[in-house]
Amino acid sequence: MVNNKGFTLVELMIVVAIIGILAAIAYPSYTQYVVKANRVDAQAEMTRIAGLLQRYKVLNSSYVKANGNALTLSDLGVSSDYPNASKKLYEFELSDVTGDTWLLTAKPVSSSTQDGNGELVLNYQGYRCWTKGSSCTPTANSNWDGR
Repeated sequence: MVNNKGFTLVELMIVVAIIGILAAIAYPSYTQYVVKANRVDAQAEMTRIAGLLQRYKVLNSSYVKANGNALTLSDLGVSSDYPNASKKLYEFELSDVTGDTWLLTAKPVSSSTQDGNGELVLNYQGYRCWTKGSSCTPTANSNWDGR
């Protein structure tokens, strides 16, 4: 009697099917995790920029430069591309800059807008908001977790 060692084609196909099912379940969870992790990184960077803005105001008594122009991200030494220009996930925009107010928005670039990723918004009062798939207006009751 001959003793054959190895796998049959049926056994191999069962293993491939099981791996395919596991991958189909795990991949969407992984991509959602990556989007959320990138969003949290952008939130941390926005908080850092807010600190730079507050520091500027303490030193200059205003968010407006001495020449009368509104403060920009480049004045703070911050790039509008996050994390960098070669792999940009968010684009920061500093708007509504007056002597005492500002609004910072992080807009996801097209490659990170899948999965309903929305804009992050932070204002001079520390109010922040994020809504899945759209933009929002920060209020005292809004936050970055979409609730």
